[in-house]
Amino acid sequence: MDPVKIIKRAWNIVWNYRVLWIFGFILALTASGSSGGSGNSGSRYTVDGSEEYQMPSNMEQTFNNAGEAFEAFFTEANIPQGEISTLIWIGGAFVLVMIVISILMTIARYVSENSVIRMVDEYEASGTKMTFREGWRLGWSRTAWRFFLIDLFVHLPVFILLAFFAVMGVVIYKMVSVSGLNSATWASKAGIIAVVLVVLFVFALVMVFLRLLRQFFWRAAAFENLGVRDSLRAGFQLFRENWKDIGIMWLVMVGLGIAWAIASIIAMVVSLPVIAITVVAGAVVASIPGLLMVGFFSLFLSGYLPWVAGGLFVLPLFFIVGFSPWVMLQGWVQTYTSTVWTLVYRELKALPELAVEPETEVTQLEE
Repeated sequence: MDPVKIIKRAWNIVWNYRVLWIFGFILALTASGSSGGSGNSGSRYTVDGSEEYQMPSNMEQTFNNAGEAFEAFFTEANIPQGEISTLIWIGGAFVLVMIVISILMTIARYVSENSVIRMVDEYEASGTKMTFREGWRLGWSRTAWRFFLIDLFVHLPVFILLAFFAVMGVVIYKMVSVSGLNSATWASKAGIIAVVLVVLFVFALVMVFLRLLRQFFWRAAAFENLGVRDSLRAGFQLFRENWKDIGIMWLVMVGLGIAWAIASIIAMVVSLPVIAITVVAGAVVASIPGLLMVGFFSLFLSGYLPWVAGGLFVLPLFFIVGFSPWVMLQGWVQTYTSTVWTLVYRELKALPELAVEPETEVTQLEE
């Protein structure tokens, strides 16, 4: 397998097959992210003589504290008491809308993943370029659902790690509750930090390995029409038989990723004038539904609250249009990466057949 040849071929495909850009934009727009936070739970304790904290001891107290915090917030914001319940209902509606949008974006993501993979494969096999509608129909299949299930398997270590940290948090909390935080020695604190760092390092390695395997799991499902279990087995077998070539290709992609990280900073700076134009366009596009939302919320709210509620609902639309050039840049990267691994999969599947042909020719000559 020639990595340089694959990289050049992938670039030619992405550059000349413009319909793939649309699916790349969808992939970049629907790319899943994760966010985290930190908090404290427990009883009354002090840290190095600083302010004393009182943590809730049960769920009832937790809800009471949350209610008091909300009431204090609305009071400081000068929000009329009669409109608080309306704002809560609007907040609930916003959460529900975001959940529906998240579900639709998840569907669009896996359908687009399947479309890009199969469109590139079809283009390599027959040279046929599909329209967006044809590509979407190709991706809208049971294979997209299998992609989702494979993704769940790949991200299973995340849930295991979260469970591990939850257990560790309970253990540490019990230790703090019994002995007090100040009584913990520096050695024990350093030991806890070391364990966390080791777990995070191992977890990062496992996730890198599983995300690499996912490229072959998905393509086994797409090209060979296999179920989830058979796709995992076939993808891992292909990796095991060709791990050296795949490792070299992965290192090449890591190098390209580093180069792109540097180039993307330059591209983002250079594209700032374009972003300024698209931000204005995003404001114009979002203003029409925004004004409609403001008018609707004015029936229930007063003052500046209808503007806040209306702006909250149209904010995603503003960001999509306003920062669409940067989303498109990321879409190109995702489309190119998918194309590279599709070509790698095709190459690895074809290598045994190419190895058999010369042996057949030599046998015929000997006869």
